[in-house]
Amino acid sequence: MAEPTPRHLPPPKSPVYLVLLWRDETGRWEGRIKDARTGAEHPFYAIEELLSWLENHNQRRLA
Repeated sequence: MAEPTPRHLPPPKSPVYLVLLWRDETGRWEGRIKDARTGAEHPFYAIEELLSWLENHNQRRLA
């Protein structure tokens, strides 16, 4: 029997986010961050906004 494929899942009870990306009419990236646990969504209108949100959210979680 083949060994199972290793999975890189987050530790139990850690936050999990789904990030949806698409291009707007001008070709810039925008999207939504969705909290998998609560279903809350956070829109963003530039990749820099996404990165800033993730960095700030991670810092708050670690504090």
